[in-house]
Amino acid sequence: MPADLLLRLLQALGLGLGVAVLLRLFGRFAPVRRVQVSLIVGAVVAGAYLILAGSNVPGENTALKVVVAVGFMVAANTVLQLFDYLLWDYIFGKRRHILIPRLLVDLFNFVVLTAVGVGVLNRVFGVELSAFLVTSTVVSAVIGLALQDMLTSIVAGLALQLERPFTVGDWVRVSGQEGQVMQMNWRTLTLKTLDNHNIILPNANVAKQDIINYSRPTPLQRMSIGVGVAYGHPPGGVKETLTRSAAQAEGVMADPAPEAVVTDYGDSAIQYEVRYWIADYAHWEQIRDAVLTRIWYELKRAEMTIPFPIRDVKVHMLSADHETQALEKLRREIFAELRRLPLFAPLNEAQVEQLARNAAIEKYTTGETLVRQGEAGDSLFMIKSGRVRVEVKREGAPAALAVDTLGPDEFFGEMSLLTGEPRSASIIAATETEVIIVEKADLAEVISADMTLLDGLSMALEARARNTADQLAASSAPTRPLMPRTALLTRIRGFFGIQ
Repeated sequence: MPADLLLRLLQALGLGLGVAVLLRLFGRFAPVRRVQVSLIVGAVVAGAYLILAGSNVPGENTALKVVVAVGFMVAANTVLQLFDYLLWDYIFGKRRHILIPRLLVDLFNFVVLTAVGVGVLNRVFGVELSAFLVTSTVVSAVIGLALQDMLTSIVAGLALQLERPFTVGDWVRVSGQEGQVMQMNWRTLTLKTLDNHNIILPNANVAKQDIINYSRPTPLQRMSIGVGVAYGHPPGGVKETLTRSAAQAEGVMADPAPEAVVTDYGDSAIQYEVRYWIADYAHWEQIRDAVLTRIWYELKRAEMTIPFPIRDVKVHMLSADHETQALEKLRREIFAELRRLPLFAPLNEAQVEQLARNAAIEKYTTGETLVRQGEAGDSLFMIKSGRVRVEVKREGAPAALAVDTLGPDEFFGEMSLLTGEPRSASIIAATETEVIIVEKADLAEVISADMTLLDGLSMALEARARNTADQLAASSAPTRPLMPRTALLTRIRGFFGIQ
């Protein structure tokens, strides 16, 4: 090996070692592990120095030319990686919070490396640029015709990156497909549907389609549901019921508030549209299910009818007193349930039967609130089936505390029924729940006919209050001082207007 070449190699090795030491000291700026960057750059700068220090690389030494060319390209790529990290990721990303599309960064790197490659061909291998440009033009034309569709998708992908109609994580509708954007690359867009299917769309197709973005500029989206309600119910009351149903469904935004509007007079029903807003499009199906479920229960309790579709007519022969028999059977079931209540132990059979004739049966779905803490009330609930959760909110506490669960044959609301006291806890349906409701007006008829019931009811209420206080104390929930029976009796008399 010539002495001058050996000298340049030794100088290059020393320079490479010096660069490696510097990068080791300041390696915290590197986008990959420090030792790797130090070794790569330290080795490849040696090859780069051969070109910078002397313009003539031995003409017949092809192996050395290849080593120098590869070394210089690796060095250029490493410097680009450092540049990408410092400029795009650190300065624009972390410092200025500006997101640079990855496609633009890759395109910039491609152009730079192409320019470096052309320079290496000219300097190391002695390739004339004029001949290279003519050859590359012909090759580019051939490749462009062969890869026309792919190049179209690449250009479309670049346009999408610049315009940014969506980003990774957005929920969109493109080309009739709906899903979450999982990946955007040079050629394709990947969506993941609610069915967990990956749909891959060419960028060229995406750029030609209408794009609906459910996540930007805001995730707030308005949804709507059509409901038909019988003509016999005034629209004002129906709209109020529908609005209340939507507002109570989990996932529905309180602001903007839901609304219901009349949209049409159908063949068998007035058509309404319930409009509500959501901020989590990924769960729109579950929220829609919750709204529809709440609507059914609210309409059922309000005795509003959703007409059956008119298709086939089937005739069933029923006895003349069929409805009377069904009603009588229901009243017997209610009587049996109320008879077991300790609170109504002072009442005789006839008095309990009178309550059963006027009591109502209502159904609640999971998550519905039967009563709210602090609200006024004058009714008692007995659980016929299902389970409910008892929640008490302490003053100043961020959330309510679940203190108990109640099941079939258990009851609540006795203090409100007899004294009109505000609800002391919130009761939420933990499962599909059916309850029997006894109102103050129904009990007032029984008491007015037999004033001697007041003593027995006050005693039963005192025992119930003591038992409830013990349960709350065991669960560390806030309790209130027990009211003496004489005070309870006075409250009951005052609530029912008895002197």
